[in-house]
Amino acid sequence: MKINKIDFEHLIIDKSYSAPVIVEFSAPGCGPCLWMENILKQVTRELDGKVVFFSLLIEDYPIQKVKYEIKSNPTTLLFINGELKSKLSGAFPKMVLLQWIDDHT
Repeated sequence: MKINKIDFEHLIIDKSYSAPVIVEFSAPGCGPCLWMENILKQVTRELDGKVVFFSLLIEDYPIQKVKYEIKSNPTTLLFINGELKSKLSGAFPKMVLLQWIDDHT
């Protein structure tokens, strides 16, 4: 789900208490970001509701950029029970992402 400017704490952190939440931070015009977003959409469909996915523009979230030390695009975060469980920087194939999710959930 691609969305603009949300209440991060409410939508992401609160939702992570009911299901793992994957957040991809991207930048406009970033080819690897778009590729990663498409892979994450596939992964989310395959996991059939076991995880929730959001794609956010990093420029809209300067506080989270600092808080989660996001230094490159794309950066993907996994939240469970209100806490950051894992972070990936870069674009990865579907099998790597499935294993990453399985390792942390």
